[in-house]
Amino acid sequence: MAQYKHDRFFKFYIQSLYKTKGETLQNIQVRNDEDLEIDLMFTVEREKSGWKQENLGLFDLLMQEHSTLIIEHYSSYLEETDINKSITRKNLYWDRKQKELLENAKAKSELTSRERLSKEAKKQIENQNPFTWILTVNCSEKLLILCNAQPAEELGVGVYRLSPILRMGIVIIEQLVDSPETMWLKMLGNKETARSAFKSIRQLSPDRKEKNDIISACIKYCVYLKDIPTDSLTSEEEDFMKTMQEIDAWYEAEINKARLEGKIQSASNIIRAKFSASSLTPQIVNQLKQLNEQQLDDFIILMFDWQQLTEMEEWLSMIEKSKR
Repeated sequence: MAQYKHDRFFKFYIQSLYKTKGETLQNIQVRNDEDLEIDLMFTVEREKSGWKQENLGLFDLLMQEHSTLIIEHYSSYLEETDINKSITRKNLYWDRKQKELLENAKAKSELTSRERLSKEAKKQIENQNPFTWILTVNCSEKLLILCNAQPAEELGVGVYRLSPILRMGIVIIEQLVDSPETMWLKMLGNKETARSAFKSIRQLSPDRKEKNDIISACIKYCVYLKDIPTDSLTSEEEDFMKTMQEIDAWYEAEINKARLEGKIQSASNIIRAKFSASSLTPQIVNQLKQLNEQQLDDFIILMFDWQQLTEMEEWLSMIEKSKR
């Protein structure tokens, strides 16, 4: 499914978010045909700490639907042929995997090819039959009716399950409500939806590992696109790259801001230790905030030479006047 503009980002994204919650496998061949390649498979590892430490809202609920999941992403309208191919891919994979599991189970139980496995053993094998989530930017009502998709009410608006025998569900990203529970999924929506979702995510605490994982995925994808010749990128990929570059630029600015804040804090601590807490007046704090990174470095070095508070005050005043 490489023709879909967000396909590569989708893989970066899922792997970044769920590396602490299970195992992800990419590009699983079920036949010598790229269209019949499983883009991403996720095996839940519930004992992993990520499930307790990171909360991705609705995304986490989807990823715990079954112990083994196939995740597919479509960056435009979902078509009937997409669903048909998805069913074919899963069936081809499971047909081969089921035979492998049956043979291994019989060998382990020392059964002949004619002897049957116990119901419990068969159930354990059947439990490994994957559930497929199709994440799509949009989907017509006509197609939902055609494939008998039913709203998964416990998961909220925009999430549907198909007939149980298909072991498949559809998530329509444009139908999801705007909330902290859905913003992680909305990063896989169209350009405007992704930007809006990222705007919400960037407001989270820097201590949230999920936030940093998403930023990392965005930057990795941006770097990936930069390495591709421009004439090889579609207009959609170029547009998406611009969005990723905006995120990259914002992240770089945040890093610089954090570095400056750290140096201002260090300078403040040195002032308190060398002179007194009372010497750190609002005026001096404001003057420190006006310094650039190089000036802060110079200030911290000079602090070890200054013996009088007036020396520091004169230097800060001199820098302040030079900017006028």
